[in-house]
Amino acid sequence: TDRETQTEVENPSPNRRNQKDRSRYYYFAIDDCSLELANHDAGVPDMVYAIRLLNAYRDKKGEPVFDHLPADEDGIGLLLVLSIAFSTFLAVILFYKFARTIGGEVHVAILVVMAACGFNAISALCELLHRMAFSKNGIGVYSLDALSSHFEALSDSMVALILLSIGGGWTLPSDVVGGGLTNKSANQFWQGVRNPAGSLLDLISSGGGSGDRKGGILALTIIAVHAGLAQWGRTFDDDFDTYHALEHPPGRALMTLRFVLGLVFVTGVGMVRSGGRCPPSLMSFLTKFGLVGLSYFASLPGVSMFVGSALPYHRRHQALHWGAALVQACSLASLTWLFVGNADASAYHRLSKAVKHSDGDMTGDLMSTVNGGANSTRPTMWRLGKTKIRLD
Repeated sequence: TDRETQTEVENPSPNRRNQKDRSRYYYFAIDDCSLELANHDAGVPDMVYAIRLLNAYRDKKGEPVFDHLPADEDGIGLLLVLSIAFSTFLAVILFYKFARTIGGEVHVAILVVMAACGFNAISALCELLHRMAFSKNGIGVYSLDALSSHFEALSDSMVALILLSIGGGWTLPSDVVGGGLTNKSANQFWQGVRNPAGSLLDLISSGGGSGDRKGGILALTIIAVHAGLAQWGRTFDDDFDTYHALEHPPGRALMTLRFVLGLVFVTGVGMVRSGGRCPPSLMSFLTKFGLVGLSYFASLPGVSMFVGSALPYHRRHQALHWGAALVQACSLASLTWLFVGNADASAYHRLSKAVKHSDGDMTGDLMSTVNGGANSTRPTMWRLGKTKIRLD
């Protein structure tokens, strides 16, 4: 017999409004009553049924409106729109900075931060389109949700790589950074961190012919691990992105990775402050930059642990999304200021090779090498048409 049954459940129930906000679970029991009325010697007949769960909210007139989107997605659409607008705004600023240097010199860090902003905006756009489709059919578009996770992971890995490199002395003059460590292997590692783009280009083009391949391997590893964790997280929830959730192993692995990268970042900043002829004004800036960078690496694990321990399960998804978006927006805004500000913005801007100075073009030529040893041939410049892209 074909039947259609509909029931509405409100959480909490109308007569228990003062009840504590907590997670509640509902179960469906399906029974074939014909089994009680007739014998089925030939076998139990198959049951064909469909269950449709809808979330209800009130419109302006107070009438219920039913939607496929679950209640824990409330407010996420607004967050995604804000994220698209803000990330696009930062990307446009950086693109304007790049456009003004066409035919001249531009530092690759500007392009990397611009890409990170763009990927963050694309991630939010893919998730927004997935939500729109899910609202209509209850399924969404799996590929869009997966792309959202991977673009978000790519943006995260770029921000982490930029922070590690700047903390290790990237874009600063070699006499300010210092000569390096006595241990050859450790010294090559940090020299690679201080020129990740050059190390990566050298690794790809010549297999690390300069001997400083560790920086390029580190950059590829950070990107690959973030991508792997994003895809691993897809196996635990394929409805909506749970990239940063602590409820599953890949989310916990991501938080552990952030802690480890934070320790590497602090080590690099400390080496720059004490390893060369670092001016007092730059020391003050590096102290502040170290605190800001460390807060980036530690804030997301902190937000995740707070959300996982202090909020009920059905509130965690929203809080974690807002917290992660805020952390990413602050980091992208800080990095944009770091490479868009003029030479008078801070002590870092007065020394950085990524900033155009009034006394002429950035120093260096196409055949220059970084201070990584006499045998280092790691490239510090790359041509894109008439534009020279600085890598050191």
